[in-house]
Amino acid sequence: MTPVSPNGDAAAPAGETATGPRLTATPRAGVLAAAGPRLAAVLLGAACIAWTATPLLHSGLAQTALAVSIVAVVAGALRLAFADIPQPEDNFMLSDLMRAWLLFLALLRTIAWEETAVVAILWLEVQHPARAWHTAILGAGLVAYLIVTHIAESGAEPAPVLLRQWKLLAVGACLLAVGAGFALVPATAPGAGAALLRVLAAIAVVAAAVLVLPA
Repeated sequence: MTPVSPNGDAAAPAGETATGPRLTATPRAGVLAAAGPRLAAVLLGAACIAWTATPLLHSGLAQTALAVSIVAVVAGALRLAFADIPQPEDNFMLSDLMRAWLLFLALLRTIAWEETAVVAILWLEVQHPARAWHTAILGAGLVAYLIVTHIAESGAEPAPVLLRQWKLLAVGACLLAVGAGFALVPATAPGAGAALLRVLAAIAVVAAAVLVLPA
């Protein structure tokens, strides 16, 4: 028998409204919302590696830095991908395969992969000849990589995070540009003047990196 509403109309079945099926939030929607920042973090990390690895160097230190940066970016991507998998409190009565899986997850969640990737990418960039604007763009890409990773980890909305940090981001961008500009200023002769310009450029880049990191 069809339920009847107080006004005489047929009542909607359970799970539906009078105008159609009731729309409810599903866990799948949350997974899809989190997938965007996680994918963006992976793409930014890969772009920074490709940017600084070109042209490809074959020296030992450059190859090591490239390998470490690739491993770190991939491991960071896996950590973000498996972030929703819970860690069981009781490890007894588990198979060896499950114990190995939990050890793998613990390794992913313990090491600071993104910071390791940034250090390796910067070391790879140092192996190249001086290229001021190339390095400045790389710095902006690495900062974006860290910020997007922070958003993916925290699950926060990107807009509020960027609005809270916009002043620091603007100052950091200006300092990166100043550092690149100082590095491009030709020195009339080698000596204290050229060394001072290099020191100022280094200070500007370091200050920018410190300022734009999420608080």
